[in-house]
Amino acid sequence: MAVPPGERKRRPTRRAAAYLLVVALFVGLGAGVAGAVRAWRDRCEVVDEYTLAVAPGIEDAVEEVLARADTGCTRFTVSVAEPGDVAGLLGTGEGAPDLWITDSGWWATRASAMASGPVQTVLTPIATTPAVLVGRPGQVPEVATWRAALALKDLRPGNPLRTGVAAAPIRAALAETENDPVAIGTVRTAMAPLAQRENARPDEPPTGGVLLDLIASEGGVGVATEQQFHRYNTDGGDALGGAVLEAKVPDNGSILLDYSLVVTAPGPERHRDATEAGRMLADIFSTQWARDVFVAHGFRDPAGRALPEGAGVGEITAMTLHDESIAQEALQAWAVLALPIRTLVAVDVSASMNTPVGGATRLQLTEQAARSATAMFSGSVQAGLWVFADDLGGDGQGHRELLPIRRLDTMVDGHLQRDLMNTLSTTVAAEAAAAAGDRAALYDTTLAAFRQMQATYDPRAINSVIVLTDGGDDESGGIGREDLVATLEREQNPARPVVIVTVGITDDADADALAAIAHATGGTSYIAQDPADISAIFVSALVDRTR
Repeated sequence: MAVPPGERKRRPTRRAAAYLLVVALFVGLGAGVAGAVRAWRDRCEVVDEYTLAVAPGIEDAVEEVLARADTGCTRFTVSVAEPGDVAGLLGTGEGAPDLWITDSGWWATRASAMASGPVQTVLTPIATTPAVLVGRPGQVPEVATWRAALALKDLRPGNPLRTGVAAAPIRAALAETENDPVAIGTVRTAMAPLAQRENARPDEPPTGGVLLDLIASEGGVGVATEQQFHRYNTDGGDALGGAVLEAKVPDNGSILLDYSLVVTAPGPERHRDATEAGRMLADIFSTQWARDVFVAHGFRDPAGRALPEGAGVGEITAMTLHDESIAQEALQAWAVLALPIRTLVAVDVSASMNTPVGGATRLQLTEQAARSATAMFSGSVQAGLWVFADDLGGDGQGHRELLPIRRLDTMVDGHLQRDLMNTLSTTVAAEAAAAAGDRAALYDTTLAAFRQMQATYDPRAINSVIVLTDGGDDESGGIGREDLVATLEREQNPARPVVIVTVGITDDADADALAAIAHATGGTSYIAQDPADISAIFVSALVDRTR
């Protein structure tokens, strides 16, 4: 039996209190009931009260444990709050709870970096549960890795800046790749479309039972915990009259969410008292009977053993992320990647772009890459399309606007802007390429696109120009490379920054020139040495916001 903090006279156990109430009820006197309750409370000279914020999903188990435990003259008021919301309160110190049960131990580290007061973990883990992929029966795909899961088109992960559940697939993907810097970069690329889609939702992305209801009624694949999935199916669910879902984990395992007890009370004296109360709670949560309560509610024990009687997803390989700084950098990147994208795509259509490469032309491969990339992003992305080549159209101008910048979900004459981006480039650009010479008009077009984006700057978004070319510029009749770079550096406005991202198609591209152009605006340059790399590079270009 846990010892309460302080040398205070203890109140009787809840069982004794219940006995007093029953006796009073049998007597049938209302005054007797009130007297029994007062007698129970009055036996504690002082009742110490503490606020306990808990992550969604674990509140029922915590309440049951507290109802059965002898906490002496200490009382805990339980409230439910997402970890990200609690971390925000700790940053200001206003409204912060005395104690906190997070859905992942790493939240304490993250919160302590921004908290106005001390943050101290007193027990980890209280219980565990793995992250799982959830969907309708037969609709959850088999995937080998969490990186592959992040690439699922209909994945609903939630907001990783608010919940540990939503952060779990990112952490798992990083655990798969943490010894490979190149592979870590692919995780960020996979995060970008997810961040854009989640940020485009009018409300906070759903989690827990609300998310599972949506999955049951609308389909798709969601990220949840095994505990949420198990309880949803056990309770029958709410959607479609109690639809039953299925859950899977990738072949290589999953991250365990480790629920932890943290002291967060601000102020030295209050923090000291809350720490004492927290240690009492830790003793209670560490008893076997309390652990049995958590298991009965669908959680795994601290060791992560599978749920009894074949419940949940069974035995899994528990993945571990050893370098926490990688995850913190990824979460910071999510916040930036979620910012709206506004870009002008300029595609080289000079004659060399008709060069065959493995059954297709360079231009066709570029269009295929654009189609694959735009399909991954939400309709909130704003994009426009230019093509460029020397004397395009015979009027001395090196570029032509095919589509002005609009949201991808904008309807234009019965067609989505997304679809127009994917089809007009081939039709019109093929005609342009047939009439154009070898010179790409790269420098003139780049400067014109940069100035266009500055003139139409949207302060709510990351404004960029993406230039795709397989060559360079012979500088005949137009601005030269040095003058272009100097002009870009001079005209770049820190208050209205426009980032230029350059993509070279094959080794024929002038890598030095493209790098100089991009770096002048704080952007990045990519070279697709293998045509198969164009699609992934185009995604990276879309989300590049180096500046």
